[in-house]
Amino acid sequence: MKLWQAVRPRGARILTLALLFCGAWNGLETTGTAAAQTTERSVQGRVVTENDTPIRSAIVYLSDSRTMAVTSYITQEDGAYRFQQMSPNDDYKLWAQLDGKKSKTKVISSFDDRSVFHVILKVDTGK
Repeated sequence: MKLWQAVRPRGARILTLALLFCGAWNGLETTGTAAAQTTERSVQGRVVTENDTPIRSAIVYLSDSRTMAVTSYITQEDGAYRFQQMSPNDDYKLWAQLDGKKSKTKVISSFDDRSVFHVILKVDTGK
């Protein structure tokens, strides 16, 4: 038996294992990257008066600073609102309005790594 005939099966096995390892490593790397890019964020909270009384039917606005798209939500009986499916790569501005009166604008930064934000928006309803 010649030397190359004895080494060839072992060499083929090593090459096969190396290729399998590279394929598995590439799959892990791709999966990890895709998971990091698809993590979505959400914001929820309540709109209240300066005395912390919930405000029903206030309009809450969420503005995407990259696309300039604005989404709105009308608060529930308890002043609650919720926005979902927000990109982790965009900055957002959030504010509420009722009868021409506006809350302070809150900013949700893409540098903040939280996936869920809880924001209370206060509207001064004093007359």
